[in-house]
Amino acid sequence: MHKEVVIVGAGAAGVGMAATLTDYGVEDLLLIDRHEVGSSFMRWPAEMRLITPSFNSTLFGSLDLNAIALNTSVANLLEEEHPTGRQYARYLKAVVDAKQIEVELGKEITSVEVDTDGHYLLQMADEQITCRFLIWAAGEFQFPNLHPFTGSEHCVHNSQITSYRELNGDAFIVIGAFESGIDALYHLAQSGKKVTCLCADEGLSLADQDPSRSLSPYTRQRFQTLQTAEKNIEVHYGCRVTGVEMDSNKYVVRTQSGKTFTSSTAPILGIGFRDGTGVVEHLFEHHPAGYMALSDQDESTLSRGLFLTGPMIRHEHHIFCYIYKFRQRFALIAEAILTYQGRTIPTSVSQTYAQNQMRLSDLSTCDLAPIF
Repeated sequence: MHKEVVIVGAGAAGVGMAATLTDYGVEDLLLIDRHEVGSSFMRWPAEMRLITPSFNSTLFGSLDLNAIALNTSVANLLEEEHPTGRQYARYLKAVVDAKQIEVELGKEITSVEVDTDGHYLLQMADEQITCRFLIWAAGEFQFPNLHPFTGSEHCVHNSQITSYRELNGDAFIVIGAFESGIDALYHLAQSGKKVTCLCADEGLSLADQDPSRSLSPYTRQRFQTLQTAEKNIEVHYGCRVTGVEMDSNKYVVRTQSGKTFTSSTAPILGIGFRDGTGVVEHLFEHHPAGYMALSDQDESTLSRGLFLTGPMIRHEHHIFCYIYKFRQRFALIAEAILTYQGRTIPTSVSQTYAQNQMRLSDLSTCDLAPIF
């Protein structure tokens, strides 16, 4: 099978990118995923919710923070301000249907190479797909950081938990005190569990205007709610975990400071994820800081026609790990593809995307500090 454009990953980034390409008139487009549309969100713990709020403000020129397509509102469709993963997956499927996006599911890619014509060859177990343009939108949630230290196999990552309420045990240790860690802490405490949270650095006390670098207001508010309710929680700062081991059916967590913590239940890893670029990693250059080097239009600086979209995008100190951030780069990729095809960029579409905070090309505007 050959397609002009293939998008890998049918999550928020992939579906949003496909919707944008459709608006720009890009044809012969295929969206593929190894599971289902919104599969990462479908695998969230039952209690987990989007930390960015949804509000139906589209009619007044302010797009819902969690929307990935123009003229759509997550709040309007789901009637939820902070939807669950399953609810948000429903929104993504609605966008796919509304935009009539061609989707192929159950596609497990084993390798990606460039053929002699400069096309991308996506190899699967029993078939191949070639394309002129490849957009990688595999996300992060399905690629948890499972091995951060010795003995981490004794732990369970928060992404592997179906429901915090259904976990057996009365007391838990949570490793990590940023979004994932505090989310686990909150839901466990709300279920009446005793929770000890270990944070490698300042965690909750860290204040930054960029929510990608500090806790969101939603998460801070939930943590404060626990404190007000005098829930049975402890947070230990400066406790960088160096290893976990078993001792007489007990989990012993060791830290760099020499402190140890013991639990009868498996420690929960709330320390985040790796990026999902595995099989295309060799087609990108790497910035010294560790992230993928990208052009101004989020194209690989090494491989022409290969683009990256989603929470893995980095441009110097700018981090695009929230939906309302990375959706602002979709239009730039669409316009780059049209330019490669020798087609005219539709000015009206480009202007509409810019007016709806869906086209961010000048990153210097992100450095304007608010008054307070």
